[in-house]
Amino acid sequence: MMQHLDMALLSAFVERWQPGTNTFHMPFGEISILLHDVHHILRIPVDGELMGDEASQDTLKSDMGGLVRLSVDAQVGGKWKSKWYDNGAMHAEGLLVRGGELKIKEMEVQCYLFVLLGSMLFVDKSRDRLRPAINLFLKDHRRLTDYAWGAGALAYLYRQLGVATRAGSKGLCGCLTLLQAWIYEYFPLFRPSQLPQSPDAPRASSWISPRLPGGDEARQRLARYRQLLDELSADDVTWTPYGRDGHTDIPRSLYTGPIRFSDIVEGYDSARCLRQFGYRQIIPRAMTVPHDQYRPASGSSYIVFWDPWVNQLWDNVAARRLDLDFASRPCEQPSEIVEEYVDWFLTRSHPRITHPTDGEPQPRPLLVHQVSYDFLLLFQI
Repeated sequence: MMQHLDMALLSAFVERWQPGTNTFHMPFGEISILLHDVHHILRIPVDGELMGDEASQDTLKSDMGGLVRLSVDAQVGGKWKSKWYDNGAMHAEGLLVRGGELKIKEMEVQCYLFVLLGSMLFVDKSRDRLRPAINLFLKDHRRLTDYAWGAGALAYLYRQLGVATRAGSKGLCGCLTLLQAWIYEYFPLFRPSQLPQSPDAPRASSWISPRLPGGDEARQRLARYRQLLDELSADDVTWTPYGRDGHTDIPRSLYTGPIRFSDIVEGYDSARCLRQFGYRQIIPRAMTVPHDQYRPASGSSYIVFWDPWVNQLWDNVAARRLDLDFASRPCEQPSEIVEEYVDWFLTRSHPRITHPTDGEPQPRPLLVHQVSYDFLLLFQI
């Protein structure tokens, strides 16, 4: 399922992720995965009810027992020797099989969606287990289309990118298909070839991503990607890959405030990425921040506390929507910024990952403008 991913490429971008702003820090400034990106790449709803339901670990475990109608402390059985519920997560393949065994249509559908969402949008590092919080949003089938699934998936990915930046962190999870397809959309240097598709199809399904070797070759690719990113200029970016009006049908993309998946809440600030809307980048004002946070440079602890009223910000669409014409003006050139932006940015970041003496500069590959990607079409709610 993960064979289409270039983990070296993803790792090179993770190194540039800043969890305080949920943006990638590049030599030319900030850029991020925004809600209209999720819409175009995955074609899942980014507007709707915020995915704010949460429950205690005991309640989640009890819900899992009710779903499979077995003791989740028991072994799955068959070819699987592990327990149904282990380390706070549910066995994926066993759940899919159990859904069919129950011979109750609604339960079978619920188990299927649980596995699908857990293997596509809310992927756990274990790869074979599912986060039980997903089930909170599947209990009432009538509400499935009410949720902002895309915003939830983005909040989850933001959190996993933040965790992955900590020293000693192993692996990366979340919707990595979204991350890799987003890189292809904005950065022609890394694009493979692309298949033609209908305008309404998920753009992620058009990329023909080659299977790449791991080991030493992956480490060499990572070093090369680091150098390419260090040398990147704003003119090397396709700032509006869906067209200058690619965001206009997705007004929620201009939202500023927290986004959420269950107990995971992350800040989202469209004002830091105005060039992705076709507008000149200005110095952004301070973004909405958590009440408290604990993100040590190393170690496994990663805790972010938000005030309980964060859901109200999402619901107040009019007040939290960025007015582009008031904040800035349309770009005359795609990479346009205000004069003082670079100095402001360089006091808060650094443009390079590699040391200037690390190896000789290598010639850059030609830009590829015909692009695309290989993986199964994602479901549409």
